[in-house]
Amino acid sequence: MTAPAVAPGDLTDDVDVDAIAEAVRRCPGVEDLYAGSPAELATYLPGRRVVGVRVAESAVSVQIQVRWGRPIPEIAAAVRTAVAPLAGGRPVDVLVADLVGEPSESDSEPSGPEGGSAGGRKGRGTR
Repeated sequence: MTAPAVAPGDLTDDVDVDAIAEAVRRCPGVEDLYAGSPAELATYLPGRRVVGVRVAESAVSVQIQVRWGRPIPEIAAAVRTAVAPLAGGRPVDVLVADLVGEPSESDSEPSGPEGGSAGGRKGRGTR
C-alpha cells in the first residue's frame, strides 16, 4: 500500500516538518500531536508521515492533544510561538483536538460566594 499523495497546496520544501513536530511536543501542556479522524491532518513524506502537522501555501496547521490543567489558549499561544520561526513566514493555525488526563480534586471544588462558579468546574466554561 502506498502513502496518499500530498494534498493540493501542501508545501514542505522550505519547512522542516520534523522540527515543527519536535517544537510542538516540547510545549508545556501538549501531550502529543494528533492525527485526527476521519480527515487526517498529516504531512506525507517519502516512506513515512508526520501526523498532526500540515504545511500549506497559506498556513502551517498543527493539531494537538493537550493535558488537563493548563488553559487551552495559553497552550495554543505557546505552540504558535514555538512554530512561528519554523513556518517559513506562514501563519500558524493550532487546533486542539483532544484533552487527556483527569481533573484534580482542586479543579472540581466549588468556588465563589455561593459555592459555585459561573463556568462550573475550573477549566471549563469561558477561558
